[in-house]
Amino acid sequence: MASAENLKTILYASLAKTVTSFLGDAFNLKGFRTINASTIANALSVIEKEPVDFVFLDIESMPKQEIDLVSYIKSRSPNAEIIILCSVNELDEAATALRNGASFYLVKPVKASDIHTILAKLSTKADRQREYIVLEQRILSDLMAGSPAMQKTLKLAMKIAPTSSTVLISGESGTGKEFFARIIHRMSKRLDGGFVPMNCGAIPDTLFESELFGHKKGSFTGADRDKPGLVEEAHLGTLFLDEVGELSPSGQVKLLRFLQERTFRRIGESVQRTVNVRIIAASNKDLTQLVTEGKFREDLFYRINVFNLLLPPLRQRKETIPNLINLFVHKNNDILDKHVNRISPAAESLLANYGYPGNVRELENIIEHAVVMAEGNEITEKDLPEFLFRNRLLLEGPGKGACAENQQGGIIPLKQLERDHIKRALSLLDNNYTEIAKKLGVSRSTLWRKIKEYEIETNNPVETRGTETRIERVSHHTNTRGIFIP
Repeated sequence: MASAENLKTILYASLAKTVTSFLGDAFNLKGFRTINASTIANALSVIEKEPVDFVFLDIESMPKQEIDLVSYIKSRSPNAEIIILCSVNELDEAATALRNGASFYLVKPVKASDIHTILAKLSTKADRQREYIVLEQRILSDLMAGSPAMQKTLKLAMKIAPTSSTVLISGESGTGKEFFARIIHRMSKRLDGGFVPMNCGAIPDTLFESELFGHKKGSFTGADRDKPGLVEEAHLGTLFLDEVGELSPSGQVKLLRFLQERTFRRIGESVQRTVNVRIIAASNKDLTQLVTEGKFREDLFYRINVFNLLLPPLRQRKETIPNLINLFVHKNNDILDKHVNRISPAAESLLANYGYPGNVRELENIIEHAVVMAEGNEITEKDLPEFLFRNRLLLEGPGKGACAENQQGGIIPLKQLERDHIKRALSLLDNNYTEIAKKLGVSRSTLWRKIKEYEIETNNPVETRGTETRIERVSHHTNTRGIFIP
């Protein structure tokens, strides 16, 4: 027998007492508890007080103006499955209810077997969704492992996901703002609704209103058909407003009005439309600074900044790089039909010590390049993009608590250490570039590039000129590469 905590709750709302009495036994099922509401006020009271899993709504006995009760229920309990009970004469109203978020409608008279079938189907769907969410949460926790900042951000995202609250995600370009927006959507009770992205910086100001709210045929030149906007496409789902800081002043006004009223009109129409959407906004700009500068409306900022997720750049959460690499390798294996399953230590060192100005997006592109170039099941440094080797240090920075100091007690710059290290190697090995490159674990071309970069004088001009000529000739045909020396 299911415990009280595990029972699924059914709310049966009908003003017709005869129907309530007739269907009473149909809801007497193992694993469920049923709450009867004989008035609209009672039904709303139940919705406000506790979460409900299933709502059977008999619209035949209700006043016609109350049909939007479906939208109200979904706004309070987005995860509730709503089943409409109607007569043959109310199929239009039932269809409207489906558009507003109902799952099914049943035409009366209703059989108990019909109710049992629907409950079994929807219960299985709900159980699978819960299992999927638990699994995804575990995978995401593993993915963010080792980074306290990202674990904190993920925990907050999971906490606010089941709500319908507006979220603002901040962070540099490429930090994964849309990725986190999709996580929130998938963890939410709007999973059956769409995730609709809109890049506010890519839409001209003259087209913003049409893209967001839609237009009526003939409302302007080129409007050759009725076109719903993105807010309608995102009905019962999530509207993701990317780069919201790029909106023009007029675009900000239009968005603010919609957020306040949750109603809109298509261009060229007088009909006021209502949608049920969740807003997630993102910006790579500091919106508080834009507000201070008068470039972003303060009232709009407070509307979208109900919850704020700040994603640190990848260089500040390098602990997550190994897990991200594994994720992107598996992803590209599937897409490219490859079988990469390991990375060489040298390639791993290069990836771990790169600065990633393009953040997670740049890492993903690097791994795609490497998987494509890999000839076997291992990614080596020769499979990595050439730009990773430019200006690369041959020495790793001093460990914690072990910074090299000069005679005055100041910390010596890392490049100076590298320059001095190369000069010492040249002296010890008598300018034998082949041997020096071998000892340092780099190619001759990398060594020669460093000698030129640091303007190191050598005592072997013949060797130097010969090296320069040969390396420049070879570099037209091959990629230079080297191993990071810890």
